[in-house]
Amino acid sequence: MSKKRLKLKKMAKMGVVCLAVTTMFLSCEVVGDEEVVYNDNYMVLVDYELMVMKKDMAKSTWSGACTMCEQLRLGGFSDWRLPSQGELAILYNERNVIGGFETLNNTRYWSSTPYGAGGFYIYINFTDGSVGNHLNMSNQQPLAVRCVRSTFR
Repeated sequence: MSKKRLKLKKMAKMGVVCLAVTTMFLSCEVVGDEEVVYNDNYMVLVDYELMVMKKDMAKSTWSGACTMCEQLRLGGFSDWRLPSQGELAILYNERNVIGGFETLNNTRYWSSTPYGAGGFYIYINFTDGSVGNHLNMSNQQPLAVRCVRSTFR
């Protein structure tokens, strides 16, 4: 198994699932019913098998956001991407656990989910949870970007 690959270790007595990397141990805890694993740069939502950055990337067009996520190298992983609409909804629901989201001024976050035809993509407004769509054009207002990756493939 690759050194970069995460190993899942169950700690049955504590009822907590933690992830360990061969060279470091990530902190873990239970927050409500949610098991989370984290370090300074990213967090793993164990119940959703989803790793998420703890900080936003620069605001961008949709295509720029995709490129930023695809080029991201974080935690020894290179398979980062924009979240789907469903995954972005999870991030919105867990925003207080994850932290670092901009929740003021109607801040909208890109998803990878297209809306119809013509270059529109779904976003979620992290101020109020509303869902909408936005055009991927350089002359449009850039939206916020938070990259994710699946923890189990």
